[in-house]
Amino acid sequence: MKPVRAIALLAAAGIGLAAGPLPAQEKVSLRFGTVGIGSAWYNYGAGIADLVKQQLPAGSSIDVLPKAGGVGNIKLLQAGEIEIGLSFGVNSAEACGGFGTFKDKQTNIRAVLGGLDTYYVGTFVTKKSGVTSWEEIAAGKNKFHLLTARPGGTGELSVRQVLALLGSSKEMIAQKGGQVEATERSGAAEIIRDGQADGWSQIVTKGHPGATQLVTINEMRVLGLPDKVIKGMVEKNGWAPAVMPANTFKGQTEPVKTVKAATNLLVRADVPDTVVYTITKTIVENAPKLRKIHAALSDFDPKTVADPTLNGNCPMHPGALKYYREVHLVK
Repeated sequence: MKPVRAIALLAAAGIGLAAGPLPAQEKVSLRFGTVGIGSAWYNYGAGIADLVKQQLPAGSSIDVLPKAGGVGNIKLLQAGEIEIGLSFGVNSAEACGGFGTFKDKQTNIRAVLGGLDTYYVGTFVTKKSGVTSWEEIAAGKNKFHLLTARPGGTGELSVRQVLALLGSSKEMIAQKGGQVEATERSGAAEIIRDGQADGWSQIVTKGHPGATQLVTINEMRVLGLPDKVIKGMVEKNGWAPAVMPANTFKGQTEPVKTVKAATNLLVRADVPDTVVYTITKTIVENAPKLRKIHAALSDFDPKTVADPTLNGNCPMHPGALKYYREVHLVK
């Protein structure tokens, strides 16, 4: 991006910019954890990588990996198997706080930016299944077969949390003849079309590829969450209450009460400051291009990216902090 255009864009967003070229760097190789092919996150990763690579030294590479979800990417970052990863604020809060899914604080994790989008807990069931509520799923009605993400993904975590708040579990559903099965999101629509499952619960956003395919080739009903589950998800598990607007997906003619989370970007603590500075600067100053990568990124607001709550209250990487101080987003 030309400096003059970058200044204009941030000025329009109400962000003051300290002008100047990006810091000199040696070429770098980065591994970027997203989630499975067919997901919005994989599209995010590919688009962001294209933008950032243009600003890195010649010969640099960003390998966008179709793994491992909001929880799994944090574990990969902590273990040193990736340098960049997408997650959700709710997952990041648990990781940096050392609670919930994570028994200990994940000390190698650093925040870069948050609030990329809005993701809902979305539950889609076939109309022919006869199931119209989460209570019926939790009770194993009609031997309901629910698909969700693989362990390590926030979608699978949300299913376990919802069931627990309803006094149920995967094991209890199985005892009643039902099933909760982890599967690849790219195949869920066909599995349901072929009559091998009755529904799918996942973390979805507007324009989500997997959900869009699902409702295109199947006649689906979108279920809301019970009020007591929403209360528990907010108070116990760090989600925020939300209403999925009518017509977010085909056939969903009414608003749906659920909970939401926002995607955030994390890096390992040992990624060089100059590299993280470049990543941060490039994403924030390319907000209009970012919104063209995927419809869900239209919610991206450059003025709120440094908000601690959107970053799971994780420590901010010094490279990101340097940029945010230059444009007066933090002191």
